[in-house]
Amino acid sequence: MLLYVARCAGQLAVALVGIVTVAFFLMRAIPGDPALYMLGDFATAEALATLRTRLGLDLPVWQQYLVFLAGAARGELGMSVVTGQPALAEIMAAVPPSAALAVLGMLVAILVGVPLGIVAAVRQGSAVDVAVMLVALGGISFPVFWVGLVAILLLSHEFRLFPTLGASSEPGFWTALHHIALPALVLGASVAAYIARLTRSTMLEVLGQDHIRVARAMGVPERRIVWKLAFRNALIPILAVIGVTFAWSLGNAILVEAVFSRPGLGSTILKAILARDYQLVQAGVLVLAAAVVILNTLLDLVYGAIDPRLRRR
Repeated sequence: MLLYVARCAGQLAVALVGIVTVAFFLMRAIPGDPALYMLGDFATAEALATLRTRLGLDLPVWQQYLVFLAGAARGELGMSVVTGQPALAEIMAAVPPSAALAVLGMLVAILVGVPLGIVAAVRQGSAVDVAVMLVALGGISFPVFWVGLVAILLLSHEFRLFPTLGASSEPGFWTALHHIALPALVLGASVAAYIARLTRSTMLEVLGQDHIRVARAMGVPERRIVWKLAFRNALIPILAVIGVTFAWSLGNAILVEAVFSRPGLGSTILKAILARDYQLVQAGVLVLAAAVVILNTLLDLVYGAIDPRLRRR
C-alpha cells in the first residue's frame, strides 16, 4: 500500500508541474503588455522599461519560468501586477465562495444523478428509463450559462423563489444558503446529467454479469441484488465518474459565477486574464490544478483501499 501511495504522490507532482508549465507559456503567448495595461497608452518608453524590469518581464521567457518555479517551490507566486498584492493571497481569498459553490453543486449532482442512473438501469427499456435519458440528454446539450439565464428568468423574476444576482451581504447561514441555492442547482443539474448516464451504463454492465444471474436464480431479493451486489461492484467506476465530473464542474463554476455575478475564483481569474496579470493567473491555475489533481489522487487511494487488485497495477 505504501508503494501505491508513493506512486500516486509522484504522479500528482508530475501532473502539477505539467499543468503549471503549460499555463505559464500559454499566458505569455497571449498578445498584450501588462506594463502598458498598468501605465496606460500614454506612458513613456522609460516608464514602461522601468516597470518591465521591476516585474521581471524584461528577462527571457525561460528565465522567467525558472524564477517562477523557484518561487513556487518556496510557496511564493509573486505579486499581482495590477493590485500589487501577493497573488497567492488574492487567489486564496477567492477560494471559499467557489469551493462552496462547487461542493454544493456536486452534492446536488450526486443526490440526483446516481439515483436516477440506478433507477434507469433497473427499469431498462421502460418509460422511466426513456424519460431519465431524455432529461440527461437535455442536461448535457444545453450550455450551463443558458440554463442559468433561464433559471434566473423563471425562478427569480417570475416566481421570486431565489435572489437574482450576487452573493449575500448579510450574515447568517440560511441567508447565504438562499443566495447560493440557485447557482448550485444550475451547476449540479449540468453535472447530474453526466453522472446519471454513466451510472446507468455501469449498473447495466454489472447487472448483466453471471453472478447477478445466479443470485436471481437462487431467489435473492431484487433490492439486495441492486444495492448489495450490483451497486457495490459499480461503485469504483461511479467514483471515477464523480472525480472527473468534479474537475469539469470547476470549469462550469466559472461560467455560473459570471452569470450570477458571484464573487469567487472564476471571476478573479477572468479579470486577471483580461488584465494580463501573469502572476495572478498562474496562482489561480496552480490552485485549481492542485485541487483537481489532489482530489483525483485521493480517489485513486480510495479505489486502492476498496479494490486491492488496483495496487498491483
